[in-house]
Formats: sequence, structure tokens, C-alpha cells
Amino acid sequence: DTDAFKMKAEVTKIDSTLVDIYDELSSLIESDSLEFVDYNNEIVMIIDEHGKFKKDKPIFRVVTEDGITLDLAGKILFARNVENEYSTDIGGIEADDIFYLRNNLDIKLLGISKGE
Repeated sequence: DTDAFKMKAEVTKIDSTLVDIYDELSSLIESDSLEFVDYNNEIVMIIDEHGKFKKDKPIFRVVTEDGITLDLAGKILFARNVENEYSTDIGGIEADDIFYLRNNLDIKLLGISKGE
């Protein structure tokens, strides 16, 4: 909530039978260009690749599990890395993942993007 300058979170269920999950994810974070950033080996953050260049997007500082500090703009979706034979897909996070993130996620709201 950028008006109150407080973070809020919600759990969103995405129908895994959708033909194009990419479109659904893009819609949720209001972006047409997604970027996938690993939080750790199991959890990935899905962000707007161009979020920093858009006006009035919240800017977050996230410290990943291995100590890397990232400044990310816009909504952040958390999903699970799912290894398959040829690549890594995304899957739903579980209650244990949410509990882990609530207790361990190092995230701060820094401000609002000015855009280009």
C-alpha cells in the first residue's frame, strides 16, 4: 500500500490448467515483460522486468537467502522452482514456504519509482 507506505501480501491461486500462465502472471503484476529472480534454490520471485522505469511503482529492497541485495520495483510474486528434465518451470508455493517467507524474508519498502 503505497499510500500508507506499508507492505501488504496476499495469496493468489492460479489455475494450472490455463493454456498460457505467462499471460495470467503478467496480468497479476501489470507487466508485459516478466523476469524470474531466484530467492533461493526452491523459491523464485517473478517481477516486472521494466518496473524501475515505470512511474509510481513501489521499490523494494530484498536480501536473498544467499545474501545478495536486490532493489526490485513493482509487485513481486513468489512461486516454486520446479525442476524438470530440460529446464526449470514454476509451481505453486506451499503453506510451509509462506510460513518460511513470513519469518525469514528480508524485505523493505524503499520508495516509489519516478519512471522515465
